[in-house]
Amino acid sequence: MIRRCLLVLVAIGLVLGWGTPASAHAGGLVATDARSRVVSLTPPVPGLSVTAVEGGAKLRLVNGTGVAVTAAGTTVAPGDSLTWAEPLSSPAGRRAAGDWSLTVDAGGTPVTVRGVFDWTAPPPFLPWWALTLLLAVAVPLLCRRVHRADLVLAGIGLGAMAASLAHVIGSSLAVTSAPFAGTFVNATGINLLAWPLIAGGFVAVVRGKPAGLLAVCAGAALTAVFVLPDVTAFHRSVLPFAGPAVLERLLVVVALGGGAGAAVAGAAVLRTLAARQEAA
Repeated sequence: MIRRCLLVLVAIGLVLGWGTPASAHAGGLVATDARSRVVSLTPPVPGLSVTAVEGGAKLRLVNGTGVAVTAAGTTVAPGDSLTWAEPLSSPAGRRAAGDWSLTVDAGGTPVTVRGVFDWTAPPPFLPWWALTLLLAVAVPLLCRRVHRADLVLAGIGLGAMAASLAHVIGSSLAVTSAPFAGTFVNATGINLLAWPLIAGGFVAVVRGKPAGLLAVCAGAALTAVFVLPDVTAFHRSVLPFAGPAVLERLLVVVALGGGAGAAVAGAAVLRTLAARQEAA
C-alpha cells in the first residue's frame, strides 16, 4: 500500500509537470563549454553598442545614435534597445572554436558585429556522479541506523527541496532578458507540487503524524525527477547559473542524490513506523 501511494503521488506530479521544460534551467538556457562575446563593431558608430548576454544565447543592442538601427529584422528607434536570440553567437551545440559575425544597419550604414567564443575545458564528471550516488545510497543506510528515522528522513527531504529551490533561483537570475518573477514561475515546473509536499510533510512529521513522511518522500522523488536533466552541469564548464559553477553542481548533487535517497528510504521507514504502531 505504501509503495502504491508513493507511485500515485509521483505519477500525479509527472502528469502536472508534463508541459514544463525538460530542464530546470530557466529561459531555455543550456550548459555549454564556451561563452560568446562581442569584440568589435566595424565601422564603430558613436552611441551604438551590441553586447552578448546570457552567455551569448542572446544579443542586446542599445541605440544611442540619432538614427534608426535595424537588427534581426527589427527597427530600433534612437534611445531604444533590442534583445534577441541569435543562433550565430550562441555556443550551444558547437563543438569547435571559431568566430562569428553578423551585420546591422545604422541609418543606411552596414555595421559588422564580430564576436568570439571563449572555450573552457569541461570538468571531471566522475567525482560529481560519485557524490550523487554516494548520497543516494547513504540516505537509506543512515535511516536504518537512527532512532527517529522519520525525522531524519524529513530533514533530508527538506534539504533536497532547499537545493532544488536554490537551483531554480540561480537559474532564473542567469536570465537577464526577462523579469525574474515570470522566469522563476516558468522554471518551477513540477516543483509547484513537490515543494509544498515536502514542506507540509516535514511539518506533519515534526508534529508526530507519520502520514507526513509519505508526502515528504513523494515530493523528494519529484525533486529528483525534476533536476535529473540538469546533470549536464557535471559535464559542462559554462553553466546558466548566477553563481559559481561548483555551487550549481553541489545543488544538483543534493537535489538528485538526496531526493532519490529519500524516496528509496521512505517505504522502509514507513513500514517500520507502521510496525511500531501495531506493536503498541
